Amino acid sequence: MTSSRRWLVPLFTAAMALAHCSEAENPEEGRPASESPGETDSLGEYVSSGKERVTTPDVPAQDIAELVTGNTDFGASLYRKIAKPGENLFFSPFSITQALSMVYTGARGNTEAEMAETLHVSLPQARLHPASNALNLKLQAQADATVGGQGTPTFLRLVNATWSQKGFSFVPAFLDVLALYYGNGMRVVDFTTQASAIRDAINEWVKNQTEGRIKDLLPVGSVESSTRLLLVNALYFKGAWASPFIPTATRAAPFTLLDGSTQQVQMMNRSGGVDYMQGEGFEAVGLPYIKNTYRMLLIVPQQGRFAEIESRLSAAFLSEVRGALVNRYVALGFPRFQVEKDFSLAATLKALGMTDAFSDRADFSGLTTQEALAIARVEHKAFVAVDEKGTEAAAATAVIVGPPSVPEPLTVNRPFLFLIEDAETKTVLFLGRYVKP
Repeated sequence: MTSSRRWLVPLFTAAMALAHCSEAENPEEGRPASESPGETDSLGEYVSSGKERVTTPDVPAQDIAELVTGNTDFGASLYRKIAKPGENLFFSPFSITQALSMVYTGARGNTEAEMAETLHVSLPQARLHPASNALNLKLQAQADATVGGQGTPTFLRLVNATWSQKGFSFVPAFLDVLALYYGNGMRVVDFTTQASAIRDAINEWVKNQTEGRIKDLLPVGSVESSTRLLLVNALYFKGAWASPFIPTATRAAPFTLLDGSTQQVQMMNRSGGVDYMQGEGFEAVGLPYIKNTYRMLLIVPQQGRFAEIESRLSAAFLSEVRGALVNRYVALGFPRFQVEKDFSLAATLKALGMTDAFSDRADFSGLTTQEALAIARVEHKAFVAVDEKGTEAAAATAVIVGPPSVPEPLTVNRPFLFLIEDAETKTVLFLGRYVKP
């Protein structure tokens, strides 16, 4: 490692990232990012290794399951670190693990070990990145399966992009896996002279990829002349409830806060079948989106037991909840709400044990041997809005059929945990809590 250290900056929105790694046959031979010129636009000249993405991966189901479990447990650990007393929370653990996995591709030695422990990575790199590719393709296919028939299909955009310094050389295996597992290359730019303009262009790109929901992801000063590699990853989800709430049934209702006081919310209402379970100290409800490929899972602690139930959040706890869900006829009250959050995660990741990656001890020699790199910043933004339709134009999809018995009431009128997940793989795309209107 040289004494001169430049900064590698991974960044992500409420989004998904990608990553993978294999050893270069000769890691001392770097490949200039400008070797294979492509199209050029305001975001820079696009180049890649020329290899095609693996679109029909042969990956054991167990590898995907391990990847999902690790991502969920990392999300729970991060949740506990970034949650602030009395505040709502929303973020995408999937985005963050995917983005950092791309950097993990080039981590070696203790840097790799610390990242693996912090991110709850149990698979070796040779299996991790193919599994990530397989999972990403499956998630997109799940959304595509909702197209056709009545109702608004689920829309899921999983995108990642990489920007590198002009003339900077990368280990060949790094460029190859970008292409093989993510169908991706990188944009070649000149951070040394155009850092501010590049930041503006990337922010605009992120805004467009997230339909205007994520703005100014990169704060002023986050992109500097010393930046050598910048990774941006975005996840955009839009889904209509399989059974929408009736707008005319929405009315003002009290919501009890953690301290016992109340505030008024706009409470949506509907009766019908939902996946429901009652556990020790909490209730849980699964609300599916069109064709049941994705769903929102609500965990509603009893009054006075929120902190206790929240502390149990983990992959194992969520698995128990999912396994106990049964379809029941329920009169459901659920608040209309919106949450928008942004985080600078460097300090949090250090607190979770990922320290070397941010220091002069960082070893990212699997990315480049041209000069020493370390992570400078990790930025994350997330947005969620929930209403009667789930998403616009979804109301036409609902046909609510219920038995003649009186429905059991469940009114979510107190703080709750919620997540948006893929119903088949149990991938937690977004995770949060709503504790204050």
